[in-house]
Amino acid sequence: MYLFFKVFFIYFILLLIPKTSKAEFVRLKDDQTESCSFQLFEARNIKHQCLVTTDESSPLEFWKNRLSFDFGKISEENFIYLKNTYSGWSSSQTTVSYDKNKSYQLIDFLPPLIQALNGHRFIPEETTLKNEDENFLKLVSSSPDELKKYLYMNCWGLVYEVLRAAKHAQAEPTIFMAQASLMLTQLRNNSDMLLTLQEPSEFPIPRSLSEPGDMILVMHKSSAGYEYLDHIAIAIDDGIYFEKAGTGEDVPIRIIDEATLVKIWPPGVFYYELRRPHQDASLPHPQEIFSLKSPEIREQFVTLEKILLNISDETSVTWDVEIKSLSSISWFHMIDISPLSRDDTEKARLIDNLYQPILIE
Repeated sequence: MYLFFKVFFIYFILLLIPKTSKAEFVRLKDDQTESCSFQLFEARNIKHQCLVTTDESSPLEFWKNRLSFDFGKISEENFIYLKNTYSGWSSSQTTVSYDKNKSYQLIDFLPPLIQALNGHRFIPEETTLKNEDENFLKLVSSSPDELKKYLYMNCWGLVYEVLRAAKHAQAEPTIFMAQASLMLTQLRNNSDMLLTLQEPSEFPIPRSLSEPGDMILVMHKSSAGYEYLDHIAIAIDDGIYFEKAGTGEDVPIRIIDEATLVKIWPPGVFYYELRRPHQDASLPHPQEIFSLKSPEIREQFVTLEKILLNISDETSVTWDVEIKSLSSISWFHMIDISPLSRDDTEKARLIDNLYQPILIE
């Protein structure tokens, strides 16, 4: 099993290497759309059609497809039901209004941040970390002139921001990377355990246990016993999830089915936790718990406390928990992006500037 993880993560690291120099959002391609057999359990009494859209430019087969669900024209009663069901778990709810002559899709009823991010990929970017304190650069890198700082967006950063918006309707989204162990602790402390699944025979997840807005955490343990968070997705319906499928520039932000999820993260190799956020969950701005000014991170690396960091608020770090040395740190930009806008169907959308280079030097 150790060999599997080694090969698996080396391959994914290669996929994470940026090929494009400037960070931006890119829309996924709609090369082909076909009907599919999936049905929404929560909307089982309302006629709808599943659609699967393919982006042939994706380098991996299990990244190519994403789901949508078409309701067509519906009654106002059904509109209210779907809105309450699919964004009722979030204080940041859809602003799409009812029109008897309009056709609707599932995405119309999901929270605004999911509406805006769905159907995109994010291009990462690397820059050279600069700091006025030369001692700092020498301390954290053997080659301070080449110390890199990255702007990445990964699965748990995406999920955290969706959940934060669910608790704070006016929250502006942040693009950031966070230490997996800190993220795991934060999410566990603010949610209830519903179920743990480890073996293929335990799937599918019982529909009686899952509700829209629940989290599915995917993890494994190292040979040394360390627990690693590998992936997080948000339940949209029974066996239907919203996710960012990885970190690199080729991975999609999309809606998928449970079979696709477990194909990428096979039970028996990985184990799953189904969790539900507390109603009073404390999900502060990522700066407070994942940036360099976080007390938890300063406790991990006491040496950093002695260094004047003028990049504290806008920088997060990750490190190897089995080494926990300054040399194992990776450095990341933490950027608040502008509030969402609305398209001509009233769905939330990313502002135009996010389809252009985000980092301005």
